[in-house]
Amino acid sequence: MAVAITLTDDDLVVKFTGLDALWAVSGGITLPLTEVVGAKLVDTAVARARLRWKISGTGLTGVVKAGQFTVADEPGARELWSTYRDSEYLEIATTRRRPHRIVVQHPDRFTLAQAINERARGGSSGLG
Repeated sequence: MAVAITLTDDDLVVKFTGLDALWAVSGGITLPLTEVVGAKLVDTAVARARLRWKISGTGLTGVVKAGQFTVADEPGARELWSTYRDSEYLEIATTRRRPHRIVVQHPDRFTLAQAINERARGGSSGLG
C-alpha cells in the first residue's frame, strides 16, 4: 500500500504511488484545508454500500477498490478511493462534489483522522 497523507499549513495532500496510483488511475489530490470538512473511520461494508458506478480505476470485489466512483442517493457526487482488504477505512469529507469524499486504507488512520479534524475548517469538523 502506498498512500501518503500530509497536512501542510494550508493543504491536505493525499498522494498515491506505486500500485495505488495505477489502480486508482490517479496520483492523488491536494485540497485546501478550507475545503476539508473532517475525517472519520468508517466500516468497510458501510462505505462500500454507498458506491454505485466506477468512473475510473479498479474495482475487484473483495480485493481492491480504487479510483473514482459515483455515490448512491447523491447525484453528481464522486468519491476517490484507494483501498484493499481491511475492516475499516479513513474517510475524508470535503465541501466539493468531486470528490465529495476520499476513502483510503492507511495504517495510521486513527491518528490521521484526529489530526485532520483538528485542522479542518478551523477545527470544527462536525464528524465523529
